Amino acid sequence: MPADALRIAAISLHTSPVEEPGGADAGGMNVVVLEQSLALTRLGHEVDLFTRRRDPDSPAVVEVAERLRLHHVDAGPPRPLAKSDMEQAIAPFRQALHPLLAAGSYDLIHSHHWFSGVAALPVARELHLPHLQSFHSVAAPDGAEGLHAGEPAESSGRIPGEQFVATGSDLIVAVSEAEAATVAERYGVPGDRLSVVRPGVDVDRFRPCTDVGARRQRPTLLFTARLQPLKAPDLALEVLAHLDPALEARLVLAGGVSQDFTEYLAEMRDRTEELEVADRVEFVGSLGRDELAEAMRCAGVLVLTSWSETFGLVALEAQASGTPVVAWRCAGGVQEAVDPDHGVVLTSRDPDVWAEAVQSLLGDAAQYDAAVRSARAFAATRTWESAAQSLAALYTRVLESHEGARP
Repeated sequence: MPADALRIAAISLHTSPVEEPGGADAGGMNVVVLEQSLALTRLGHEVDLFTRRRDPDSPAVVEVAERLRLHHVDAGPPRPLAKSDMEQAIAPFRQALHPLLAAGSYDLIHSHHWFSGVAALPVARELHLPHLQSFHSVAAPDGAEGLHAGEPAESSGRIPGEQFVATGSDLIVAVSEAEAATVAERYGVPGDRLSVVRPGVDVDRFRPCTDVGARRQRPTLLFTARLQPLKAPDLALEVLAHLDPALEARLVLAGGVSQDFTEYLAEMRDRTEELEVADRVEFVGSLGRDELAEAMRCAGVLVLTSWSETFGLVALEAQASGTPVVAWRCAGGVQEAVDPDHGVVLTSRDPDVWAEAVQSLLGDAAQYDAAVRSARAFAATRTWESAAQSLAALYTRVLESHEGARP
C-alpha cells in the first residue's frame, strides 16, 4: 500500500452497496458507493463498507475485492425493511457499529444517506474521527406541494435527521452542484463545508452497439428506475401513447417496486390498458448491471421522467451506451448529467411535448447519429477513477483540517 493510503469506513445502513440497483430500495446510490469504493481501492486505499443485515444467513464479512470488504451489521430484524420502517434500525445499528469502528483503525467515516449519518455521526465524535456525509437524495421540505421539491420524507425523523448530519459533519459531499445548493439552502451549510464529486460511469460495461441505425427503426424507449410516483413511469406511458403509431415504438420499464409502493406496479399495468398501449409495454423488473447495459445500448432513447433527481446516473450510463436522453429539467442535477450539446432537457411535462421531442430526435438520421456520438464523448469524460481521485483529495483535506483542530 502507498504510504499515504487511507483506511475508510463507508456506511450504507438501509441498502447494501453490492445489491443490484432498480429493485426494492436499491438505486443509483448503491452504484455510486460501490464504484467509488472500488476505484478508491485501485488507488491503493482500503475501504470497509457497513450495511444492515437483512438476511440471517449473510456472512459477517464479505471480501468484495482486494482491499474492499463488506460488513453485515446486526440492527433490527434480519429481513428487508421498508424505508418508512427503517428508523427503528438506527439506534441498534449505531450500537453495533461502535465496536467495529473502534477496532478498525480507520482514518475517517463517510456516511451515505441520512439513516447512515444519524447512526454514524455520534460514533465518529466519540472516536474523534472525521465524518463526511453524502445524502444522494434530500427530502422535500415540510408542506411542499408536488414531487418536484424532492422525495417526500418517508418518516418523521428524516428532516431533523438530515439537519443533524448536515450541520454536524466535517464535510458534505454532494453528487451535483444542484444538490449542494439544496443542502446549503435548506440546512444552512456554509460553502466551505460543501464539496461536489459527480458520479462516474464504467465506459467498458456501458458501450454503444455497432448498428446505430437499427435503433431508429421500430424504436424502444427505455425507462429505468424504481417504480414509484417520484420516478414518474406514468409519464413514460403517456409519452408512448402520444407517439405517432407509424413509429411502431415500444416501451421497456426496467425497475422493481419498493416496499412502500407495493400497489404501484398494478396501477401502472392498469394504466397501460387505459392508454391502449399494453401490447407495446414490457415490465422487465430489476435488471442486473450487464442486463441493464445491454438494454441501454439496444434502446433508441432513454426517457428520464423523474420529478426530482440529485444527479441522474442512468442518464450518464445511457449516454455511455450511445443512447440519447430525453429528460425533464427537474429540481435536481439532471442537467449536469446530460450532454449539453445534443441531450434533450424539457421544461414541460406535457406528454405531447415529450412525444414531439422523441419523434424529432428519431426522425432525423443525421441528428440522431450526431447525438449518439456526442453522448458517448460526453460520458467518456466522467470516469470513476477521476471521481475517486477527487474524493481522496477531499479526504486528505478533511484529515489535515481535523488534525489541526485537535487540542
